[in-house]
Amino acid sequence: MNDFESGDAILLNGTTAEVIKTYSVGDLDYLRAYVEDAGVKTVCIDDVEIEPKSDQLGKLSPASIDQLHPDHEDVSADWFDLRTQALQLQIAHEQGQLLSISNSLVRLEPYQLAAVNWVMQKLRQRALIADDVGLGKTIEAGLILKELTARNRADRVLFVVPAHLQKKWIRDMDRFFDLDLTPADRQWVEGEKRRLGEEANIWDQDHQQMVTSQAFLRQDEFQPALEEAFWDVVVVDEAHKAAKRGESPSKTSKMVERVAGNSDSLLLLSATPHDGKGEAFRSLVEYIDPFLVAEDQDLSKEAVDRVMIRRGKQTLYDDDGERIFPDREVNTVPVEMTHDERQFYRAVTDYVQNVYNRSEKLNEPAVGFAMALMQKRLVSSIGAIQATLSRRLGDLVDEQSTSTSLSEEASAYLDGEDLEESDKQRAEEELSALTVTESDAQLEEEIETLRDLVSLAKGISVDSKAQKVRRYIQQLFEEQPDEKLLLFTEYRDTLDYLLDLVKDEAWADEILVIHGDVDKDERARIEDEFNHGQSRLLFATDAASEGIDLQHSCHIMVNYELPWNPNRLEQRIGRLHRYGQEKEVKVWNFTFEDTREGEIFEMLENKVENIRGKLGNTADVLGMLDDINVDSIIMESIQNEEPASATKEELEELIDERQRTLQEWYERSLIDTSTFDQESREKIQEVMDESEDIYGTEADIHEFVERGVEALGGEVEKAGNNLYRAELPRSLRQGIDEEYGPFTFSRDFAMDHDGIDYVSPDDDLVQRLRQQVVNSEHGDVGLKLLPFVDEPGITYNYRVKFEDGTGEVIREDMIPVYVDAHHQDPRQRLGHRIVQGDSVKGSPDADHVRSLIQNQDQLRAAADRYISQQVGSLREELHERRREETQQELDDLKEYAEAERQRIQQFIEDYERKAEAGSDMDIAIRGQQERLSKLEQRIVDRREELQRKAQVISLAPEVENLALVLPV
Repeated sequence: MNDFESGDAILLNGTTAEVIKTYSVGDLDYLRAYVEDAGVKTVCIDDVEIEPKSDQLGKLSPASIDQLHPDHEDVSADWFDLRTQALQLQIAHEQGQLLSISNSLVRLEPYQLAAVNWVMQKLRQRALIADDVGLGKTIEAGLILKELTARNRADRVLFVVPAHLQKKWIRDMDRFFDLDLTPADRQWVEGEKRRLGEEANIWDQDHQQMVTSQAFLRQDEFQPALEEAFWDVVVVDEAHKAAKRGESPSKTSKMVERVAGNSDSLLLLSATPHDGKGEAFRSLVEYIDPFLVAEDQDLSKEAVDRVMIRRGKQTLYDDDGERIFPDREVNTVPVEMTHDERQFYRAVTDYVQNVYNRSEKLNEPAVGFAMALMQKRLVSSIGAIQATLSRRLGDLVDEQSTSTSLSEEASAYLDGEDLEESDKQRAEEELSALTVTESDAQLEEEIETLRDLVSLAKGISVDSKAQKVRRYIQQLFEEQPDEKLLLFTEYRDTLDYLLDLVKDEAWADEILVIHGDVDKDERARIEDEFNHGQSRLLFATDAASEGIDLQHSCHIMVNYELPWNPNRLEQRIGRLHRYGQEKEVKVWNFTFEDTREGEIFEMLENKVENIRGKLGNTADVLGMLDDINVDSIIMESIQNEEPASATKEELEELIDERQRTLQEWYERSLIDTSTFDQESREKIQEVMDESEDIYGTEADIHEFVERGVEALGGEVEKAGNNLYRAELPRSLRQGIDEEYGPFTFSRDFAMDHDGIDYVSPDDDLVQRLRQQVVNSEHGDVGLKLLPFVDEPGITYNYRVKFEDGTGEVIREDMIPVYVDAHHQDPRQRLGHRIVQGDSVKGSPDADHVRSLIQNQDQLRAAADRYISQQVGSLREELHERRREETQQELDDLKEYAEAERQRIQQFIEDYERKAEAGSDMDIAIRGQQERLSKLEQRIVDRREELQRKAQVISLAPEVENLALVLPV
């Protein structure tokens, strides 16, 4: 029992441990120790096996010293190098380096990496990423998540996205970042409840990487559980939809505020964070940091700059000072209706007006919504409106139903939820069948009206717009046969109508088609064919308005009709007007003349382009329009028989008012887009170069895998240019076939070739290999013969690690220190050269080896003194940086607390004066006093957290392995 002292390294039942103390209870002797990966344990000494853990050199037997050489099993130089590489891959790096560069299969642009670096440099990774449409916010979020994953800070991850984007997020995270997101939907909820029990909090589990929709997560049943759950990372896409507006926050905003508050890292993504009013934008800032600005204080540029990064297409420049994004030109092509078309348009509008007014009178908004859908289809195509009228007529005749009970899907659509296109189509078809009548006679009258309208529609064989679009395509190919064209329409009926119309054209067999029923694999094939094949035409519904990139092959777009939501139009244009486009993008919007819709949307589009020209950011204009219900304005115009000019005037006044507010925010520089120029590129390039040096180049990973697989008994062989195959040892397989491949170590090659496994630094194979090498008994001690070393010495490979007061690793390094046997002079730079150098084969002088081993205590003491100075210097540097970072937040907190105290105290004083005048203000006063008490507790908690963040704690440096070094 007396053989063990505090701090002794031992093997407890074969596991590494450190003695804390020993003591007796009666006749029994106990040992208390810290056991690796298990924590503190107290065990009876009689019940366990305890062995002293010898240091690295202590494992060498004196008899073997004369036989040692660089290939000897006990001091293999190859195993030393392999273990050193594995240790380097294992450490969580300093925040200043980017680990995601080589770990993702996506072409990374410097401005994207600059955004990632900005977020990762922050004290807390909480930010509003407000880049313009088409700049890659999804990519930036994925890169940040990879950074946090590499630092072991992304175990619990929650993506909250619009419903129609869930599949896209799942696809993109898997495709680009090898991240497997689980959809949290009703099926998942019921399955988890069965697995864990009804009382379990299914949202509060380790190892969860979830994606769910804003609409699903905001349901009342989940809110108590969300209040108790915590996530390492929360990502909210289209975050402006969750902003607070008005006196009563929506369920979505309350839910997002809840999960934002219960997360460590938070990313809000929105190209349109500002709606021209300011309240919504302020709420997004408060989700990021609720202590940044007090309620009665104005946002400042400094405050906004601390939480938001924002770049526009107009502010990104290449190395030559040229704008990365070319201009775009948006043109309206007016189409004059024939006499029959005009008569039909008026007849359908009269019908829509009649049913809409009836729905308003009888308070059936779903029927009114159905009429808005019909009016939209009327100005899309004769094919779309004829199909809609026919379906409605059939439904009313067959079912004679006036029920307005809706499916869950249709109800969600009616509430404004974004749906997948196939779900949207089903919902629209269900809604378009709804009617409401006061009598059977009224229903019969509506059926007769529908029969007349269907008959009129059939009398118009081809609409004028379709003819004009067909002639435009024909003329384009005659004048520019090598051009390609992307055509969008909102409706599947219109798409089918157009395809039938042009089926006999010479170019008909070149038309590719994307709509909601085209699955992701076929969509990817079509995208690839349009980009790289001979097909010159892509006809698509809005199913293609997000998630496909066509900028490298096409710069001409036709909008067969304008969507009633201007944001949707911008998403369409974003397929072409994005990074990599080298030509001016030309957009042609075809609209019927002298229609209410045509006039309003021509005005809207002109406004968007005009304001964009002044502000330089399309997204800001779209943000202004986001919560303006254009559908409602148009339908009210129809209901009240207002002329189009009156509706335009009302809409213009509303937009002009918001533009003035937005302009004022620009003048205060609150939502300016930052410029990304040559200087910005040079700065991020420095970070990229440093990151590659530390985390490992493609060649480093290649060398590690090849040497490691062979060291464990496998084999790696070349199978072509940048291609390899491997025969894996059993210990590395775990779900991988013995014959593994073809695979590559090249990111560029993997991105250009399908079906090739990419072995990145965080690939499963690399991680398993790394773990096996670190856990093996080899590589603790190496012996190297090197021509650039003048005298014998030992290189000690120290792991140096720092944490803050919350336990978060803020820096971790491997520092090799060489100490020569003669002068005992520690040198770090030479230590690095020795670690990286390849040993010469041969037999060393045995006396020199024996002398190094005999004198290793003095050499180690010299190395320890040196490393302690290095740790002290690094600690001071880190402490100064942390002090500056936390002081800013402490200053913000102090200012916030003083302003909020004063505001609440003013309420209390006002209520007390009213109480003195005779009013009963007890409840109001108590409410404000309770509010003040909660504020003080929140301030205390936040200050304590910041003070812990400001701490820099040095963990004891450990020698992970060492090398005996001798000159050749």
